[in-house]
Amino acid sequence: MNSPLNRREQLKLTGLALSCFGQWPRIPAAFSGETILPGQAVVRQPVIDLQFEDHLGLAQWWLPELLLLGHTDVQVATQGPADWKKTDGNWNYDRVTPDGQLSVTVAIERIELGWMATMKLGNRSASSWSNVVAPVCLLLNASGVFQDPQWTGTFYRSDGEFLTYAGRETDGGRDLFQMTLVKGQSMLKRSNDHREKWGFTERLSDDGIMAVVSRDGTTVLTTTWNPSHHLQANRRRTYSCIHANPYFGRLAPGESRTCYGYVLLCNGDLQQAWRATKRIVRETSE
Repeated sequence: MNSPLNRREQLKLTGLALSCFGQWPRIPAAFSGETILPGQAVVRQPVIDLQFEDHLGLAQWWLPELLLLGHTDVQVATQGPADWKKTDGNWNYDRVTPDGQLSVTVAIERIELGWMATMKLGNRSASSWSNVVAPVCLLLNASGVFQDPQWTGTFYRSDGEFLTYAGRETDGGRDLFQMTLVKGQSMLKRSNDHREKWGFTERLSDDGIMAVVSRDGTTVLTTTWNPSHHLQANRRRTYSCIHANPYFGRLAPGESRTCYGYVLLCNGDLQQAWRATKRIVRETSE
């Protein structure tokens, strides 16, 4: 009796059979391009999922990603597990970073058209922090119709005109990464490494609102913070993210400050989405 085929022989015969039926080209196509190699294991916390109705997708809000202290290379780390709790239907957490330098209190509330975040930062160090900005990442890689790898549907407004991030003129940086300063805010100090990666758009943001139009054009996702310091976008597939980064200003030792952030799903065009976003910000953060 012949011995059974081993796994390698079976794979060879399967490949031969597929090639005879004209199906073989599909296999190498799946592996075309650069080789995929393992990277780091990362605890990307504190992140909360903002689910769309009927599980059509979700946006993931990273609150906050890190803290910038007046200079792009001077940071306070915020990553690490957060003990999210649900109280009266709203999610919240209250934690001190492992180094004991920063306290963070975040609450997420479901509101008209989307979600509002209340974020309170406290300086627990012995030094004053100037020009504090908290990058807040809104990951859209699982959002379905809002993932916009070419930035053709990603917009901000400058001098009353809606501008897409695609092909936008910047002061340098790589094509995958862009930032936009909000009018009235001062530029942070930037290192050479930061300039080589991130390009700031030449035209400023009027109002600190950033938006992505769904592929079918029916819905506009907007995000903003009150107040916002700069907008930010990253086209890498892992992130596919947009930012409206809140500005906390100066925090003396023992001092804390609160900002309000929003992720909204607005029906209609960009004009309608901007009006709805501004109205909700005005009504909820007064």
